Amino acid sequence: MAKRPVDWSPIAESDPTPGDPYEVREEARRLENIAETLREQTRNLREVGKSENLKGKYTEKLKEGSDDLAGKLSKVEGRYEKVSGLLREWAKELEYAQEETLKARTQAQHDEKNEDTVDKAKSRMDKAVDHYLEFGAKIGGQIEDALDDDIEDSLWDDAVGWVKDHAEGFKLFLDILGWIGTVLAVVSMFIPGLNILVGIGLAIGLAVVAGRMMLVAAGQASWMDVAFDCIGLVTFAAGGLAVKGLKAASSSARAAATTSRTAGLKEGLAATKGMRNQLSHALANAGDDASKAAIRQERNTLLKLISRDGGKVADDSANIGKWGKFLNQGDDEAIGALQGLKSNAAAHPDAVSGATVIGGHAAYGAAAGMQWTGFVADVGDKAVGDNDTLNAGMDGANDLLGTNFKHKWSSETYNNFKGDNWKVPATSAW
Repeated sequence: MAKRPVDWSPIAESDPTPGDPYEVREEARRLENIAETLREQTRNLREVGKSENLKGKYTEKLKEGSDDLAGKLSKVEGRYEKVSGLLREWAKELEYAQEETLKARTQAQHDEKNEDTVDKAKSRMDKAVDHYLEFGAKIGGQIEDALDDDIEDSLWDDAVGWVKDHAEGFKLFLDILGWIGTVLAVVSMFIPGLNILVGIGLAIGLAVVAGRMMLVAAGQASWMDVAFDCIGLVTFAAGGLAVKGLKAASSSARAAATTSRTAGLKEGLAATKGMRNQLSHALANAGDDASKAAIRQERNTLLKLISRDGGKVADDSANIGKWGKFLNQGDDEAIGALQGLKSNAAAHPDAVSGATVIGGHAAYGAAAGMQWTGFVADVGDKAVGDNDTLNAGMDGANDLLGTNFKHKWSSETYNNFKGDNWKVPATSAW
């Protein structure tokens, strides 16, 4: 690059926009080369972490260390790349400001004795200097932010780093939470009045999924692990939507049945008005208590017949017993809604359509199916897969009692399927 002038009279005592765009671009190029070198080393470390040829006692530690270092290098590489881009942007803005100040100098020196010309040149220079200072401060601040990011980890980095350092204990904690959720689900099947356990179980499921995602970020779990944890939550949510649909259908059927019953009662009362008047007249003229009792009995029987013909209106209270409680996993709302819907359809077939009943059965089937899918998946996972809680219990018993209990049996194929699929590199945490 050509050197900047030394003499800036009559508009300035020295160069108002000092700097060298060429040197700035060279520095940006140097940082980009460093970033490329880091990218290459990151790729090499990733390959080491995936290599199947490594053998020996420290293979797993080496692979884990390679992934960890690759994550850190990737983070640094991104920051070099960012600063390089900012320097290139500054070089462009610096070049523009210097071209403007140089033009202003030429303009002023062309006619130094003309005060108006010099003032216009100074105004042009001032605008260029303002541009220079504005963009210099902006890009300088962005570079400082990048350097600050490089020095300190975010709260997320700190959290991921803690999880990584305490991965085994954290896995055990999540596994214990999972067992608590399973036990609550089983208890709610047999003990009436504990539907609140469903909400507690959902909260536990959300906590387990959030914790497992932290393990994924720390490179200690896979997204397949998260997917298995989510099965219970997804089925719970889907089942909940089905129950809402079923309850809405039951409520609609109950309203229609109530309307139908009201109309039936009015019709029955109208049809028996003459007979009821006769009975009332006879009761008023009866001379002894026995006659009055007989007439009252006949009138009550008539009213009961009218009520019967009007049809009953059922609510959503369930009568299922302990076995039914088990089949519905302790939640009697769905079966109660279905029973109420069927009863109202049977009592008021003119008001509640067969399609409504079919839809109710479908919603109940979906709700029950989702509940059992999640339950079976959870129990199956605990039965077939590795289990930190049981293994820790056996290890504790062996240490305390001097026994030799073996770890729970698990399928290695199943464990590898969960642990190795959809696994991503660990998030870097310094």
